[in-house]
Amino acid sequence: MQKISSLFIENINSLPIWVKQVITKEVSLNLISKLGEFIELVGTENLFQYMRPKATPKGEQEVQDKIYRLSDSYYLFLTSALNNETIFEITLKNNWSLADSAKILCKLVELEMIEISEDNSKEYAVAQFIANKIRTGEFLKKIGKINALQLNEAIKYQKDVQSEGRNVKMASVLIKMGFITDKGLDSLLLLKDEAKRRLTVSMGFTSIKYNNEADKKDYVLALQKEIARLESENLIMKKRLKKILKIND
Repeated sequence: MQKISSLFIENINSLPIWVKQVITKEVSLNLISKLGEFIELVGTENLFQYMRPKATPKGEQEVQDKIYRLSDSYYLFLTSALNNETIFEITLKNNWSLADSAKILCKLVELEMIEISEDNSKEYAVAQFIANKIRTGEFLKKIGKINALQLNEAIKYQKDVQSEGRNVKMASVLIKMGFITDKGLDSLLLLKDEAKRRLTVSMGFTSIKYNNEADKKDYVLALQKEIARLESENLIMKKRLKKILKIND
């Protein structure tokens, strides 16, 4: 079956060149204006979405034996890793948000089922940040915006202020010490917030191409399973809302 990420790009590439030129310029300007001083997160060199997670022997064995009895999403991720797929493809085909993929990745790394190479350290830092595994200061250090000494200075300053009975967030300390600007902080918060959004891949796309009927059947079953999962989530949210609002059926 044709990859969803390939289908997505194929539909963009099918546009006339004169349209793609405008799209390229407008999107680039939009990213630059929103990410500002973190413009390196716009480029492809350290883009988390292009990362190809590598399963360890333990991860490969877990797919077969399911010793840890993880939820289905973890096995879907591991299987995709074994197929050398990118985070972008994994996220799209499972209808996850980028934050979902980041959380699963971080958990599998903790379980030693996915390994992170030195070359992928910055991409993994982005994953940790949007998955709420590390905070702003540690993230800035991992992507090279500040060094260990500067982070320690910020931590010491925060502790000194807190010892006086005043509560201050690390982000505010980093801004006060000149390690990041207000606009830079807004960019990071936007990056994290946008990572929670899912992409709807139905806007004018061409039909998905299947290699054979078995692939088509597998894809339909996967869609049915995803629909059932979303319906279950929706039912749970409705019950919680009724409980909060004290609404009786």
